[in-house]
Amino acid sequence: MADVPKLPNQPSEADIHSFLSKVDDIESVIKGLNSENEEKRNFYMSKADRMIEDIEKKKKEDPVDDDINDKDLPKTRTGFSRTKINKDAYKNETQGPPSGPVLNDSTDQRAFMAAIEADAKERSERKKEREQIANKLKEQGNAEFRQGNYQKALEFYDQAIDQIRDSSVLYTNRAQSRIKLGMYTEALKDCDLATRLWPSCLKAYVHQGHAYLGLKEYAKARDSYKQILSVDKRKESMVKDYLADVDRAEEASQHEAKAAQLFDEGNEMARNVVDILTSINKKDQFPLYYSGCFRLLASLLNSNDSLTLFRTHGGLQLPQDHHALGSYLSASLHSLSKEERDVISSALEMLTAACKNNETNQQQLMSLAQFPGQLLAILEFNFKGHGRLMKTGCLNLLYEISLSQAGRSSVVSKVDANKLITALFLLVAKTSTYSSKAAALLNNIALDKRLKALLRDKIEEVILPAFEDFLKSSNVSPAVVSLTCSTATNLAGDVVIRNKMAARSSLWDALSQLLMTFTQSNFNDPLEYVLGLLLNLSTDVAVSSLQHVNADISRTCFAIITSQDLSKVAVARALAVLGNFLPHCDKAQSYLCQENRQLILLELMQREDMTYYKSALKCITALTQRSQETRQLMAENKGTSALMKHLNSDDEVVIGNAALCLSHLCQIEKVCAKLTKTNIIQKLLVLARDGTKAKVQSNCAILVGKLVKGDTRHLERLRELNGVEILHGCMKHVT
Repeated sequence: MADVPKLPNQPSEADIHSFLSKVDDIESVIKGLNSENEEKRNFYMSKADRMIEDIEKKKKEDPVDDDINDKDLPKTRTGFSRTKINKDAYKNETQGPPSGPVLNDSTDQRAFMAAIEADAKERSERKKEREQIANKLKEQGNAEFRQGNYQKALEFYDQAIDQIRDSSVLYTNRAQSRIKLGMYTEALKDCDLATRLWPSCLKAYVHQGHAYLGLKEYAKARDSYKQILSVDKRKESMVKDYLADVDRAEEASQHEAKAAQLFDEGNEMARNVVDILTSINKKDQFPLYYSGCFRLLASLLNSNDSLTLFRTHGGLQLPQDHHALGSYLSASLHSLSKEERDVISSALEMLTAACKNNETNQQQLMSLAQFPGQLLAILEFNFKGHGRLMKTGCLNLLYEISLSQAGRSSVVSKVDANKLITALFLLVAKTSTYSSKAAALLNNIALDKRLKALLRDKIEEVILPAFEDFLKSSNVSPAVVSLTCSTATNLAGDVVIRNKMAARSSLWDALSQLLMTFTQSNFNDPLEYVLGLLLNLSTDVAVSSLQHVNADISRTCFAIITSQDLSKVAVARALAVLGNFLPHCDKAQSYLCQENRQLILLELMQREDMTYYKSALKCITALTQRSQETRQLMAENKGTSALMKHLNSDDEVVIGNAALCLSHLCQIEKVCAKLTKTNIIQKLLVLARDGTKAKVQSNCAILVGKLVKGDTRHLERLRELNGVEILHGCMKHVT
């Protein structure tokens, strides 16, 4: 065979390897841009950008025939002509085809990169379109989920995931739907996909824990919930609640196994519970038959085993599944006969027994779709005669459930919170058997941390007016007042609710009247609760809310602190309330500055007990700021010495108020002169330098200024201690 002549411009083996290597790089970039993983696509997009930059740089360094070749190349969708390349490859052929590829390195690289760029742009646009479609499907799924249509929600999430497969939110949403449908294994797969896409996906660990809990794999559920803290350490409270759910579920599972064994062994109690549950479900019986069965069953529910058997054999589903009870609960309450109402009353007695000290039963009962709303309807209905037993039974059941944290949480989450609180306040205000139980129930559910957020928006509409009407009632027992004020104090722990309450002059007036009544009657317990509410309402609220408060409150508080018959708690709280009012209430200041009442406060400030002197100091500081007479009284009655003593306190609030009060007294010339005999300048410099609170630093600096201005000897001492530099340094931090 004749040797094939070597073609001109034939690439060397090294050139071919170099070219093929570049082709491999470009191929890997293209594959990366096609990836379903968004992070991977972004990486290869950056790599493509770098490759293009390198080519452009090379073109600038060696711009040989690019312009000419580009100009002659026919354009196609990918930016170059394969026909033209093939002709170029064979234009120097003399005999047969070349033995290796002849490609223009620069041109081919630019063509590939142009194709990559066009493809990436096209894919990005298609991705945006798919994301828009997926977001619409997700929102439709969310709407169905909120309505409880979990199967329909699942279908929408499936369709959304068909559009985009790299959204952790879609996987966690689908996992949540699958959990609701009992598809726990499938939900775990979604959670795994979500964490692969986003390792810090908190919701994925939450739903993973729920899924393992549904599968009764308790150890794995605990591990999943604990993973939440690796994402966000602030979720400790939430994790604690989830772990408590696992403990409850595991304990319930153990009880169920034991109860099933008792039933299988023919235990008399177990057989009786199951037999009566079977009898209860007989149809077409008289209402009296069902009432008797419910009450008989209630008498048997007195152990963990009986409560468990009641749950595992459908007892908790009776309100929705029992043909008679379910229809009575769903009917208009005024249309029910006496016998039908008695069926509901007896069923409520049975359910109360079933929920006693059993959080699992409490949660499952409140999870019934219609039952929480039916309970609320009973509370709101104005019954007469025999129907009142239904309301009493309803209150007893909700109270029993509210005794546990899990129970009250289920009440708050399943019942309309605003309507429930309003109904309970109205019941508390009535002189009937309802008031005590309603007040106790109110106090229990107010402990739930989510309740306050649920009440913020509507609390002014009905709840607060109902509370004020209750406070004005003259025939409510002191014990009920105590519970109700405790409830209001719990609600006032929320800053939004507290400010809304403090802005109501009608509420201050009602509390003022109640405060006066209990003070005159020497009722310590309710008085302490009323003062606790007043203290809460006067702390960290808008100043405008305190400026026009009923002056009777201040007068009554002063009467309490001078009383010999009231408790130490009542005196301390009255003093603290005064301390909150005096800086902002002119009428209160005017009253306390009459008849040397300031000396009573001075005596309390001089006591060793911080319960008294901290609030008394705050009162005196407010009075000395406005009243020359008070300043004079303090100076003449050893007030200066008492304030100097408080500068040694470990409490910076006490130090700050003592320094501020002393600065007020320095308006009296002899006070400044008297203090030259002490080490006050040195003490103040140390406090200003070492204090952690800006208020302490500024008050100490103010006092130094007043001392220096009042007596030049203080100025000399300040200079000796290089105090100007110290004050200048600490004041920079204050400003």
